[in-house]
Formats: sequence, C-alpha cells, structure tokens
Amino acid sequence: MKTQFIRRFSVALLAAVSLYAQGSQKLVVQVPFEFHVGNSMLPAGEYTVFTDAATPVLRLRSYDSKSSVMILTNGVQTSIEPSRGKLVFHRYGDEYFLSQIWQAGVNAGRELPKSRRETEVAANARRGTEAIMARK
Repeated sequence: MKTQFIRRFSVALLAAVSLYAQGSQKLVVQVPFEFHVGNSMLPAGEYTVFTDAATPVLRLRSYDSKSSVMILTNGVQTSIEPSRGKLVFHRYGDEYFLSQIWQAGVNAGRELPKSRRETEVAANARRGTEAIMARK
C-alpha cells in the first residue's frame, strides 16, 4: 500500500513538473532599435523574453541584465502557427512599441495593451509594423 502511494505521488509530481515546463517559455531576440514596453523605454540589444501560459505577465530582460521590465498582456490567437518565435512592433515615425509576442509552433500569443504614449504618437504619425524573429 505504501509503495503504491509513493508510485502515484511520483507520477503526479512528474506530471506537474512537465506541465510547468511546458507552460513557461522563453525567446532570445536581437532588437536593433530602442523600443517602448508599456511606460518603459528599452535600448537596442539582445533580450530574453519570458512568457508563462498560466499567467498574463510578460518579462523581458536584456542580455547584460541592465534593462528589464514586466507587463500584463492579453491572449491572442491566430489560425497559422508561426514556424519561429517573434516579437511584433508597431512603428510610428522612428518610435517602436512592442505589440505582440509569438512562440514557435504555438497559435496562441500575447498582446500588450497600448500605452498612453503609443496612443499619442499614433494619432500624429503613420503606422508601420516590424517583426523580429527569435534566434533560438
């Protein structure tokens, strides 16, 4: 009886660890321009983007760990699964705003709400979109 309990507990623990590992994902990207994330301005450089299926919080951290930000996001879906992970930016003039994050092979992504600054800039400039593909 005790052995059977230990086996069941072990299987449940492994399943929980596996589920957690699937839910937490990261992208590594090289962003060639400074950009806005919410109310923060981040410099150009290499970033690690952390997402977790269980929470709407997105974390970005620069390679040198000098810049980082956390922001709440909304879920979005597409009918086509991207073959590579990517960040999507809205561009207004020479300002870039992080808009969406997509993981490779997953049709569910994360979308950032527009900041007050993005709304102001968008009202006065033409809009473009940039996509940055993940390296890993």
